[in-house]
Amino acid sequence: MGHRLAESSSLYLRSHAENPVDWYPWGAEAFAEARRRDVPVFVSIGYAACHWCHVMARESFADPALAETLNERFVAIKVDREEHPDVDDTYMAATQAMTGQGGWPMSVFTLPDARVFHAGTYFPPRRVGQVPSFAEVLDAVHAAWTERRAEVETSAGKIAESLGIQRRQQAGLATMVHTQDDDGVPGAHATMEPAELDGLVAAALAVLSEQEDLVHGGFGSAPKFPPSPLLGFLLEESAWDPGSVAAGMALRTLETLGRSALFDQVEGGFARYATDLAWALPHFEKMLCDNAQLIGHYARLSVHPAADATQRARAERQARLSLDWLTERMLLPDSGLLASSLDADTVDAHGRHAEGAAYLFSDAELLDAAGAAGLGEEQGQQLVALNRGVPADEQAITQGAPLDITAQTPRTLHFDEPLTRAQTQLWEQVAPELRRRRALRDQPARDEKVVAAWNAQAISSMATAAALWDDSALLGRAEALAEQLWRTHVTLEPASDAGDDTSDDTSDDASDDVGRARVRRISYAGVPAAELGGLADHAHLAVACFQLGSAGADAAWVRRGAAVLRQILQNFVRRTDGEIQLLESPDTTGLLAAAQQGPLFATPLDGPEPSSVAALAQALQMAEALELLGAEDLRPGLILQHVKLAASKAPTVIGASLLVARRAGRRSPALRFLAGTAEDLAQVRRAGALHGVPVEPVAVEAVGTETPLRLSVCLNSVGTMICLPPVGSVDQALAALDG
Repeated sequence: MGHRLAESSSLYLRSHAENPVDWYPWGAEAFAEARRRDVPVFVSIGYAACHWCHVMARESFADPALAETLNERFVAIKVDREEHPDVDDTYMAATQAMTGQGGWPMSVFTLPDARVFHAGTYFPPRRVGQVPSFAEVLDAVHAAWTERRAEVETSAGKIAESLGIQRRQQAGLATMVHTQDDDGVPGAHATMEPAELDGLVAAALAVLSEQEDLVHGGFGSAPKFPPSPLLGFLLEESAWDPGSVAAGMALRTLETLGRSALFDQVEGGFARYATDLAWALPHFEKMLCDNAQLIGHYARLSVHPAADATQRARAERQARLSLDWLTERMLLPDSGLLASSLDADTVDAHGRHAEGAAYLFSDAELLDAAGAAGLGEEQGQQLVALNRGVPADEQAITQGAPLDITAQTPRTLHFDEPLTRAQTQLWEQVAPELRRRRALRDQPARDEKVVAAWNAQAISSMATAAALWDDSALLGRAEALAEQLWRTHVTLEPASDAGDDTSDDTSDDASDDVGRARVRRISYAGVPAAELGGLADHAHLAVACFQLGSAGADAAWVRRGAAVLRQILQNFVRRTDGEIQLLESPDTTGLLAAAQQGPLFATPLDGPEPSSVAALAQALQMAEALELLGAEDLRPGLILQHVKLAASKAPTVIGASLLVARRAGRRSPALRFLAGTAEDLAQVRRAGALHGVPVEPVAVEAVGTETPLRLSVCLNSVGTMICLPPVGSVDQALAALDG
């Protein structure tokens, strides 16, 4: 029955190929079939690592009776949200608007023209309280379609209109109506003045201080996600002012996450989110998008002036362990790129699913592993006493039920307090034995889909860490990963070619600085998908290229970043009557435009990942700092107007934008290394990576053995364009910027 999915490159779609449901992949064919049959469309959206997606698949989509109902009354579409984030984003907005909540699996019912009229998330096989069963939902939707068609179509029209208005309003937060100042110079006053930014940042920090969970770390209530985009801003803000309240929030959050069950204390890497306030019970899927950000944050913490020596050492250990996890578990041998996720579940030889089973250890197992690692009985008992983990019983944890924990109860690895140096040494002695034992267990499946945006974020963090640690081997790994991503996902086209998609030029010679670079979002086994990537894929790759150049990789990366940025400005930015509009994706089928009565504009609010608007602003700001933007090009401040509105109202969702606004507010500086030793250059790059100031590509002849340091700060925003007189220390250069 699932023949249309059987040959899909998506692991998530292939996992449903044996369902009795007659699934279609996302596309125009499915909606055309719905029009031919005059039936509504059921759109089920999820991803390979999603625990509850597996649950609903077993309970409902594998059920012959429910499948028969779906096949008879609907056209059913299965969507991998990681392949189609624009589809997910559009229908998630509808689901949240209609139900007040969202999540995966997402279950959406639409007209044959893709407009939504009913939506939800996971539906159980039997009614639970006020939550209807999936069969009841199918019956109710069918009844509405057959008995109240006009009402359904009217409702769908109103929902689409509302979604379009909401999208335009959110997108409009980021941009100004007019793009020219009184003299007609584009973007001349796009940068916010330092005094204005100081007030906005102070307001944001005041709100964040009120929202911080001082007991358990982080922000908000359960379920809790790592506030990764916000942490980047807090770390950079406190690098400039170690006494700022931003420092305390960044350190408390990262320290809490690092000792919690969210962090894999055995192998490294972070789970996606926790179901409880204390981060003791994660949902165990490990996503590249989360780890790509957090690795960079822990690398910054490892050299941060607000952290003490013990905190720095812990942070470096967590960053390096996670980098090793990337190489050992996520690096794909056939393509040299990073996979998108590890599943939350393991599946045994009998097909039984168990969430988190690979990661849990009982006290008895810990004690036995300690003995096998050469520790004494007393030392083993110390390790057992340190662990405050919980069983993988989400219902009991979230409802506060008493836990019956014995020495044989498998539970998460979670520490209530940061480990001392002596405790860390004990843990590091037993960790290899725990890794050995874990390797003998059933392992979570790996989704070998490669996502361009996520690989690019990993490259940025690796390059940043390499600069912070003066680690040439790590920089080489980052550059090798970037080279594979470029060769697999990027197609160059001449600047004069406005729309031809037939070019296969992926060469890495001097042509990289000519024309535009198209980025494909997805690849499998080294073969890119046909669809062009979205704004996030292009923007994050441009940032990664600039970050590589700043960290000391080949200067060609800066030219490549500029080529990607030209593609963005050509295909994702519209200027109409002085108004700027940013597109999230090409939406070549037009289905999403129908679903929300208008283009899929990019919105500026962060989720677990930085918003694509913030990613573009960062790419523009780095390009501005490296003097790559022309006089007519878009400037970062022009798409950061939401910072003025949201800083004092919702700072948790604009962390990435706050970071870029601060950089632009310093007049987009870059560090120009004029002369000095290799040690001087390493110090300059470390300071640049920590403070968010790019380092211009350095000429070989500038590096000597006994040459005194000569360092200049160049201010490159519109209306400034000046290099300050050279100074002889990094501290002097930073002081000039801080003032």
